[in-house]
Amino acid sequence: WIKTGLKASDLGPTELKAKNLAGVDVLVGKDGGGKLFCVGNLCPHIGTPMSEGADVIGDVIVCPLHGSSFKVTTGELIDWCPSPPIIGPLTGLPIEKK
Repeated sequence: WIKTGLKASDLGPTELKAKNLAGVDVLVGKDGGGKLFCVGNLCPHIGTPMSEGADVIGDVIVCPLHGSSFKVTTGELIDWCPSPPIIGPLTGLPIEKK
């Protein structure tokens, strides 16, 4: 496990914090229900940093550039901008509250 340096109380619902963990740029956040998640900071659409204005709506994160959206729990693509084509799901990391 890699420590994020964050406490669960550091984040409010739908809040995001960009971190670099072991050389990987990630976003640690809470969904609308307050559940912690960790996803890659780059949108697989065209590599936009999600930390530059992504919205969290329920358990979905929405890219700030073209509005591609992904489930924060699985990285599953929910909706996407058709041009250019998406290159894959949003990556994620397991997170455990200690």
